[in-house]
Amino acid sequence: MNEDRVSVSPAVRASISGDGLVLLDVHGGLLLTSNPVGARIWRLLEQQWTPLEIAHQLVEECDVPLERVHHDVTAFVSALVKLGLATEEVTR
Repeated sequence: MNEDRVSVSPAVRASISGDGLVLLDVHGGLLLTSNPVGARIWRLLEQQWTPLEIAHQLVEECDVPLERVHHDVTAFVSALVKLGLATEEVTR
């Protein structure tokens, strides 16, 4: 996963609450749940933030080391892409 923007799939419906995130792929029937941090990452992806920008924001919000947050954000976003819930927008 590089630092290109990631777009959420238009076929995904998201439900976010204080408990976290529920994603439903209406075409594939896949259901995914995540904690509140996953919900925050999803919201920032919806706003077209890059994984690195998201990591920096979470560092400010959670006071966690950047290296750890960046690794976790990248892993989460990579999983979303692999599952078809988001796509990378490759810019050159």
